[in-house]
Amino acid sequence: MGSNAIRFLIAETSRGEHRVVESHRLPVRLGRAVFQTGRIPADAIADTVDAFRRFRASCDRLGVEHCRAIATSAMREAHNRDLLVDRVRAASGFEIDVISGTQEAYLLKLGVETRVDLGHGRSLLVDVGGGSVEIMVVDEGDVASANSYRLGALRMLEAFHDADGPAFVDLLERHLHGLDHRIADHLRAADIDRYVAVGGNIDSLADLVSDRVGARRKKGVDTCALDELDTEVRDLAELTVAQRIKKRNLRQDRADTILPAGVVYLHLGRLAGVDDCLVPRAGIKEGLLVEVINGHRASFQAEDHVDVVLGSCRAFGRRLHFESEHAESVLTLARDLFDATRELHGLGNRARVLLEAAALLHDIGVAVNNDGHHKHSQYLIESTEIVGLGDYERHLVAMLARYHRKAVPSRDHGDFMALRRRDRAMVERLAALLRLADALDRQHAGVVTGVAVEIDDDHLSLTPALRADSDSRLTLEARAIDAKGALFAQLFGRKPRLVPR
Repeated sequence: MGSNAIRFLIAETSRGEHRVVESHRLPVRLGRAVFQTGRIPADAIADTVDAFRRFRASCDRLGVEHCRAIATSAMREAHNRDLLVDRVRAASGFEIDVISGTQEAYLLKLGVETRVDLGHGRSLLVDVGGGSVEIMVVDEGDVASANSYRLGALRMLEAFHDADGPAFVDLLERHLHGLDHRIADHLRAADIDRYVAVGGNIDSLADLVSDRVGARRKKGVDTCALDELDTEVRDLAELTVAQRIKKRNLRQDRADTILPAGVVYLHLGRLAGVDDCLVPRAGIKEGLLVEVINGHRASFQAEDHVDVVLGSCRAFGRRLHFESEHAESVLTLARDLFDATRELHGLGNRARVLLEAAALLHDIGVAVNNDGHHKHSQYLIESTEIVGLGDYERHLVAMLARYHRKAVPSRDHGDFMALRRRDRAMVERLAALLRLADALDRQHAGVVTGVAVEIDDDHLSLTPALRADSDSRLTLEARAIDAKGALFAQLFGRKPRLVPR
């Protein structure tokens, strides 16, 4: 459910492959009124509910087993979105998940990766939707940054509705230039190796450019020169919407938004310092399909989702020059401890990913000051987007980093007590594991490469695996386990101890 249209897709899957059975696009413009009044009008609610009734009928007719519905910018901003969510649920049984801009960017990466290899170099991904623009930089397959800007095509139409043609383009370009200082910080223009443009408007623009230059259209990834794109956008600006429909064979709901979208794509490409863009004709919808095929809804079980989260954490850490070797060691040890103690903590895969993220980021506060760095880590994590995590999950990761050393979770701590009761219990248990993992790499030398765990009535016995070239007696680690294992002993009634090999 975008700001400009609702898209619906049914696919049949087998052994990881899929075949599209039905695909529809309904021009229900939720964003037009929302961006003006903050509310979805009654007629748009009625149209949406009717659409979902038809979606349910199609799902029932084809025996669909797994469904997911998401909504983006317009629904994020609509004050009466809960009314629409309730009406759709009652009429069709669909549960609409209103996702954050960061989650939207995560799905964008999943979708693009079905067509474009992002595993080498630096890639700029841009999706111009109706209400927002998602901008993501992927560095060697890891998400370096992901940001959402209120620059969607439909929103820009509403903002500059008094201007036509070239005057509209001029106003929008001035507006975009005013944001350059914010956007350029995320692009690091000189380092971009490929520019991937996503969305229905860039697909249509690529088709128009192909018609202009006489290129044969492909089913795969198109390459569109920015100079050719600029020429097409300037020509479209000289036409009225009615003329674009007639002369360019565009749909009514594409003929107006294609101009502001084209200006935004061009501006970001120029800012990135590239000469052309890749048009994969795949994006959030395809990313959502990948997510459902991989078997997770809003959970943290799919490996691709874990990789996106941890890739974003690593990119964040690199920006702050974190001690990556220690972070990766603590990550490995935290995983070992979590998996080996499931019978005690009883936590699921969602908690495991939060622990993994905290393991990578627990020491980033050192970039501010080593003294009290656990508290610095907390506020740095709180203030930085982590792709694949919502705001609340990121808050939990920040709390874990806060408690990896010094004080343990306490009723005297306002942030801790403000958590939901079940999440307070989770943070305590994960903090206990993180403290042990950190203690096992007390030397910050990667001496301990893994840990075997035995649980009895009184102890948690930890037998370390050592790096082949190490003869360390682990004196510092043994002392750290004694000191930092107190929280684990308090929670689970087993005192951690290091057992020599």
